[in-house]
Amino acid sequence: MKKTFAFMVLAYNHENYIIEHLESIKYLVITYGSEIDVDLIINDDYSKDKTCDLINKWIEFNSKLFREIKTKFNSKNIGTCASVNNMLSLVNAERFKLTAGDDVYSYENIFILTEHKHDFAIMTGQTLHLYGETLKVDRMTTLLSTASQIVYQDSSLFHRFKHISSCNAPNSIYASECILHPHVRKFLTCFDVVEDWPIQIAIARFFPNRQLNLIDNVLVYYRRTSGSTYLVENNRFVNDKIKIYDSLICCEKNIIEVFRLKLRRLSFKIKPKIFGRLINLDLYIFLALCILNFYKIIKKEKSIKYKLEKHQQHYDEIKEYAIIFKNTLHETNRPLKNFPHLP
Repeated sequence: MKKTFAFMVLAYNHENYIIEHLESIKYLVITYGSEIDVDLIINDDYSKDKTCDLINKWIEFNSKLFREIKTKFNSKNIGTCASVNNMLSLVNAERFKLTAGDDVYSYENIFILTEHKHDFAIMTGQTLHLYGETLKVDRMTTLLSTASQIVYQDSSLFHRFKHISSCNAPNSIYASECILHPHVRKFLTCFDVVEDWPIQIAIARFFPNRQLNLIDNVLVYYRRTSGSTYLVENNRFVNDKIKIYDSLICCEKNIIEVFRLKLRRLSFKIKPKIFGRLINLDLYIFLALCILNFYKIIKKEKSIKYKLEKHQQHYDEIKEYAIIFKNTLHETNRPLKNFPHLP
């Protein structure tokens, strides 16, 4: 019996990027998926551009690649968290990967790399940022990920996510039984556009003995655009972050931990941010732990081989495939249009 895997795509005003994303999925299915039943699940959160029409046209050409294809185009903007829960309700595979429609999958064999051991709740890879058409290593991001893994290696997963740490969401994959747990999904419904941190906190809370595994491979090229939540939905983003802090404080019984969390919440509210950092006790503690583990962190960071040239070559090929597909649409006289959202 074949193994099953689902690609879950969260789309919103991604007409400039969605075909690259889908073509990178196609590459993985064709290259590594011959012995796997692969599903495609797409939720668009009421895009106002041609994203949905592009999705439909791409599916029309590539439907035979997948065992099942499920699409849900929201009739109004309901937020990232509700859209993720939509897709979790539709999943029918042993394992799956959730990614935004403006990111691009790397050439790595995701089907093998994401096979979780039973003691892991989350597996995440290294980060390559996609700036326009160029891939770059963001040394601060990778250093923070490495430092977080080393600093918290003897701590519980909940302690890690309760305090300052780094875990790149686009490169993360969650154990199915963890993210599908009813309590995890219910906690996610409390929030609007910030989905990664609530998922991580809930999983850490309800699976206290599970771990996070950081591998050296790059699974996804992470692209931040003008449509990113932290820019477009600033008020919704801030409200979600404050609600997360409130939830952590409400459930905390240790006085010192409550004090740390309250200072962190206060520092998040203070503008400009540089003044907020001055009162963030969590930041000082994290920096102190990094200094204590300085040699281990630097040694690990230097050992990581990012293979930037190979990844750039792969992205260039995916970009070319996307261009060819769009040209095919024009040649077959299939005009794109804004998708009519039905009530």
